[in-house]
Amino acid sequence: MAYDVLMWLFLAALIIPANIYAINWHRRGNFPLWASGLLLAIFGVGLGFAVGGFLIGPGNSGQGGAIMAAFVGLVTVGNGLIHFFIGLIFTIGKLFTKKNT
Repeated sequence: MAYDVLMWLFLAALIIPANIYAINWHRRGNFPLWASGLLLAIFGVGLGFAVGGFLIGPGNSGQGGAIMAAFVGLVTVGNGLIHFFIGLIFTIGKLFTKKNT
């Protein structure tokens, strides 16, 4: 029970600031949204392995920790892919709506 709460708090502490920074950087024009989504998806794979290595000890079987690590990694990768596809749609949309003057 306590690990479930920690998992949700960890996800919220990771995903909410990542989303806020990615959207703010996109609005300011500092970093494209598709690139931040791609970096977040790549980072999510490493994060899943890191959480798994932290939760699964050498002395236990660690099934719950493995499931939690996989869930954290998949949610982070999914969030990054959503950012990537939305940023790609924005970029393609700008190409077609750009006015030639």
